[in-house]
Amino acid sequence: MALAVPLAAFVKSFRVMWLGFWVNALSGALLFAADATTKGTTTVFLAKLGLIVLGVATIPMIRRAVFGNGDAAVTPGARRLAIVSVVVWVAAIAAGRLMAYV
Repeated sequence: MALAVPLAAFVKSFRVMWLGFWVNALSGALLFAADATTKGTTTVFLAKLGLIVLGVATIPMIRRAVFGNGDAAVTPGARRLAIVSVVVWVAAIAAGRLMAYV
């Protein structure tokens, strides 16, 4: 059961998050370079970049909210940040998928 896993065990998952972000950022930059003049000026692309910035900004905020005071605890603020993070990343993915139709 998920409740039996101590929250402190998840602090290492932030390394995986950053690794995943950088792999996606590098591969996305290569894909963007293939058609930068067309895609770079679209509203969908700019919205996607803005959503990615918001998503990246939530990562350290969540870490600080959950693990910042020494003992790991999920506060209501941390829950809200997690919800915002999921919504922002799903929107960024949707914007990326919409890029195929621009």
